[in-house]
Amino acid sequence: MNNMRLPVLTLILFIATFRTASAQNTCSTCHGEKDFSRTTAAGQEQSLFVSDSTFQASVHGALDCMSCHTDAAGEPHAEKLAKVNCGACHEDVATLFSKGIHGKASLAGDKDAPTCASCHGTHDILNSVNPKATTNPIHLPQTCGKCHGSGGVATAHGIGIVKPIEKFEKGVHGRALADGNTAAASCNTCHESHRLLPSSDPRSPISRANLSNTCGTCHGDVAQEFNQSAHGVALARGVQDVPNCSYCHGEHEILSPSEPASPTSVLNVAEKTCAPCHGLPRLNEKYGLLPDPVASYAASYHGLASVRGSKVAANCTSCHGVHNIMAQSNPLSTIHPANLPQTCGKCHMNVTAAFAQSYIHASPTSLADKYSAIIKDIYIYLIVAVIGGMLLHNFVIYLSYAWAKYRALKLQKTVQRFDKQWVVQHVSIFVSFTTLVITGFALKFPKAGWARFLTSLGFNEQIRSISHRVAAVVMLTAGVYHILYLLFSRSAKGEMKNLLPNINDVRHFIINMKHHLGLTKEKPDFDRYGYIEKAEYWALVWGTVIMALTGFVLWFPTIAAFFLPPWIVKVSETIHYYEAWLATLAIAFYHMFFAIFHPEDYPINLAGFTGKMTEEEAKERYPAWYRRIAHQEAQQRDEHKWGLGESSQKK
Repeated sequence: MNNMRLPVLTLILFIATFRTASAQNTCSTCHGEKDFSRTTAAGQEQSLFVSDSTFQASVHGALDCMSCHTDAAGEPHAEKLAKVNCGACHEDVATLFSKGIHGKASLAGDKDAPTCASCHGTHDILNSVNPKATTNPIHLPQTCGKCHGSGGVATAHGIGIVKPIEKFEKGVHGRALADGNTAAASCNTCHESHRLLPSSDPRSPISRANLSNTCGTCHGDVAQEFNQSAHGVALARGVQDVPNCSYCHGEHEILSPSEPASPTSVLNVAEKTCAPCHGLPRLNEKYGLLPDPVASYAASYHGLASVRGSKVAANCTSCHGVHNIMAQSNPLSTIHPANLPQTCGKCHMNVTAAFAQSYIHASPTSLADKYSAIIKDIYIYLIVAVIGGMLLHNFVIYLSYAWAKYRALKLQKTVQRFDKQWVVQHVSIFVSFTTLVITGFALKFPKAGWARFLTSLGFNEQIRSISHRVAAVVMLTAGVYHILYLLFSRSAKGEMKNLLPNINDVRHFIINMKHHLGLTKEKPDFDRYGYIEKAEYWALVWGTVIMALTGFVLWFPTIAAFFLPPWIVKVSETIHYYEAWLATLAIAFYHMFFAIFHPEDYPINLAGFTGKMTEEEAKERYPAWYRRIAHQEAQQRDEHKWGLGESSQKK
């Protein structure tokens, strides 16, 4: 009997092969033509061509067409065939797929949901170990990226993660796959291949509690360390506030700690990785941790050196560990008192237990913190008393010199540099500008010491905002008054011409620089206004216009947004802020130099407040202008003299 089985089996296989070949030849009659197609209901041309060689090379090459297209019998077969049921052969895989988010969406009738063909292909399906297969790890980013890449249907379905494929390809895993390392983690490694579950599902390999074990399939030792750490133990208990692998390393764009952009880089770990949790007072209080360990680290030498770019300065992981972080009370902890000398000894030589206790995140109730707090308070009071006393002392001396200069001015022969109207304008702008600077920066830097001091005096936000707007109105009023003054005041006749820049300003600038560098003894022959005053004047005009326009937008944003594009409010805020800095620094380092600190003006240039300056100053600093007004005065004296002579002859 056994001898008869072989011929029977051979006959059966021959008949099956013949039937398959016969069916293939029948289907190929139409589907083997490259231009064989149909028009869909949407009016699009759909190719129905199936390459016989491609199909034969696929994993299903030994099957006939009707193994999958079971309703394709007859010549011709029905125009619309049923969808291929892959689960007829792959029942276990189909069951897994139906339990995942893709399968559930497909069963719910979502047309965008992926099917077997979306990932595996149709007539060209290859085994996933085949380098050309769409499900080969190397090609999975592109396969998944058809939906989860930029502009894919996943975005339209509210998948919140932005550009996961692009980020994955930039990370160490994606780059390793691109280099041909099929052992590197791919999409399936973390998300599974068929039963894809959301991270909110406790069964999902990417759920918070399971992620360390998922990563542990490749990083076993690291996962074991993490699971035994304070974070891992708390995570296993269901605590939601502790980090898992993706919190520190990222989800898709995982970078090596040696890369500067990595959150686990030595330069980023304190500020970008540990600080978001341990910098929250609420969490620290909830779990009985130090109130603000991030601030105390940032203020230490280690923290300051790290901010300055030191790659060897100790950071959080240097002392607390990386994956093996444990509570200080745990004997295995790297910050346990018994282990601190060894921990500090990684950087410092000859470490003793006393040294190891001298430079840590001390508890607020520790002696070190108590002593430091007392000494800090003493020094603050000492600084206020000593420096405040010095300032008051020097201010009294300064006022005496300024008053002496004012009295001396009254005794000397003077020339009228500015009239009273000009002086009023200058004082108005001086007071309003100073108020604007103080009230503006108090809003921008509310935590600054001087701003908090003003607040403690009752200078709250309501008073600040009103003061800022009042000062703005005063300054703009002074500006409008100045324009009218230039246009209609008889005493301001010719002032605009005097203030306009000209070629002489360039020549005077060169001469002035050469003179003060000791290259020439010649001094610039300044007229009524030199290039210094002109630069300040037009800078003030420019700044006032810019601050007024942007200030009105910020004062009345709803009106501005009604007439102008919506981005104008944010742009105006940026311009207003940086123009304020530009104006303040220009006044502090340029105008104040010539108004106070210039050797020829110290302790103060009084012309802006009295309108007068001595003849000697005018002669020395504005020689061309002095010659002109002296000539005019001589002419007036002559005219007056001759006028008096004629009158006496008539009498």
